Order: sequence, then C-alpha cells, then structure tokens
Amino acid sequence: MSSLLWGSTVHVSVAHPQRTEEQALHLALEHVLTTADSVIKDPPVPYEDYAASLIGNHLWSFWWD
Repeated sequence: MSSLLWGSTVHVSVAHPQRTEEQALHLALEHVLTTADSVIKDPPVPYEDYAASLIGNHLWSFWWD
C-alpha cells in the first residue's frame, strides 16, 4: 500500500483490496471512523453500498474540508 497526500486529499493505492463482504464491512467502518468528507457525504451513501464499493477496489481517496 502506498499513499500520496495532495492538499486536503489522500490517495491510497491498495495492493490487496478486500475480497469478501465481511472484510469490506470491517474496512468500511474504519473508513467511516476517519470522518473523511469523502466517506461521510451529504446525502450519505448507505453503509452497505460503500462497503460493496471497496471489494476489489485498488484506489481509495479521502478528502477533508
């Protein structure tokens, strides 16, 4: 895993993304706890949908205002 910080955004390259729903749900909770604006949206993305988007995803981006 490597990351790049650019302004108020962190881009993370993931070598081994989550493969199962269980793994993705756990990781989604960790992402929510960062309170990143890109995760806690208005309107919010349903938690299960956000977790599903992490399965097989090799790039994560987080930003804060």
